[in-house]
Amino acid sequence: MKIQSLIQDKHSLVPVEVELTLLPGLPAVHFLGLPDQHLKESVLRIKSAIKNAGFSFPTAQQIVVNLRPSQLKKKSQGLELAVAAAYLWKTGQIPAPVMDKDFFVYGELTLQGEVVEPRDLKSFLRSPPTTVMTGRSECGSLVPFQRWSLKHLSEMGQPEIQIASGGLLQPVRPRHLLQKIFSKEQARLLEILALGSHSAILAGPAGSGKSTLAQVLPALMPEPSRQEFTEIMQRQQAFGEPGNWRPVVKPHHSTPVMSMIGGGAVPFAGEISRAHQGLLILDELLEFPSAVQEALREPLEEGRIHIVRAGRRQEFPAQIQAVATTNLCPCGDWTPEKSRQISCRFSSRRCRSYSERLSGPFLDRFQILYFTRGLGELVISGDEILARVLRARECQKQRLSQGLEGGTLDEPSKKWLEDLVDRETMTSQRRVQALQQVARSIADLESCQFVSSGHLQEAYDLCMMSFRRLKIGR
Repeated sequence: MKIQSLIQDKHSLVPVEVELTLLPGLPAVHFLGLPDQHLKESVLRIKSAIKNAGFSFPTAQQIVVNLRPSQLKKKSQGLELAVAAAYLWKTGQIPAPVMDKDFFVYGELTLQGEVVEPRDLKSFLRSPPTTVMTGRSECGSLVPFQRWSLKHLSEMGQPEIQIASGGLLQPVRPRHLLQKIFSKEQARLLEILALGSHSAILAGPAGSGKSTLAQVLPALMPEPSRQEFTEIMQRQQAFGEPGNWRPVVKPHHSTPVMSMIGGGAVPFAGEISRAHQGLLILDELLEFPSAVQEALREPLEEGRIHIVRAGRRQEFPAQIQAVATTNLCPCGDWTPEKSRQISCRFSSRRCRSYSERLSGPFLDRFQILYFTRGLGELVISGDEILARVLRARECQKQRLSQGLEGGTLDEPSKKWLEDLVDRETMTSQRRVQALQQVARSIADLESCQFVSSGHLQEAYDLCMMSFRRLKIGR
């Protein structure tokens, strides 16, 4: 008897073949195919559930269960129901239904024979014609596949059939985050960050709006495609954080390196992978240990993280938009723009040493450095910002459909950029790339097919001048 069930693999459920046969011997259940300790302990639960449901357990036969593919370590919350069902169908105690490759059996059993839906089943998001036999759940009708629901193992011959819900996989934009008013300068920054998904550091005095700007960004992010949203839902369910939009991860500054990037004897994903296809907010960036900051350099640039531990190699995704907020001085008031306007109770040497916690290579991974200047005159609502960003995204689509790539420059802007490269001989290649990408976002905001010198100048202030001012301290 062969049936399909599910096992956990990284952050999702994947199919596994459960093959069951009966052999002469003492009555027992034997698992083959690298079962984990949880599966080995399920033997007595399976036996107790079968007997308490009124079915017979073999007296002179042993049950052998083979799990394929055999080379994978089997970790699963719902193989108990699959083994019990395969045994009952194999022995003819219950007529076997018509099964195909899209029919899965997945559920937990209690000692009394009750069937419980595993919590991680919500991360299994395959659409019809998929059918899953499992336990009953209050949200059972809100899954994208057809369910055969059981309350007790004795109901296996007459399960309750629940039709799939077609409206489950719909992302919901968190518009409640847009119920704020911003100044023109803040609105412009949010539009640029949201349109280009640019990584940024927001630095400035306490109370100048750094965290507010970062917290609004999730509502301005692009709506995920169906495939992206399916992957996002699977990861969020695996992390125990179900949601209906792109992930937003805000680790505390005391988070250690292993928790941030992942690791362990059996490699697990870290916070940066939890934010994949979403937003990573690094609040109080300078309070993060330098080891954590430096460990983020590669994933911020490559969009993935490679973990090697004890001969095991694992790759985790890390395509994120990173936004960091920080003060640049222990007193919280100093910025390069105010270096001569404020009296800090700390020495200038200590202020400089605090900001020097940012290493040059790590700082270079961020495309934008913006110094917040307080609230200013609040005149633009979050909904207006979103409307502008959505219009600019349509402009992007039209431009790309016409074959115009991101770095399309007009003749004056080409000359402007060439002069900049000749003049800024010590500027890194990343700064120049960030300049061009941010300028492209600014051009799209203004519905321009070509990047002009004016767009490059505005991007220059965000991508180069601000970094230079932080370096020289004024």
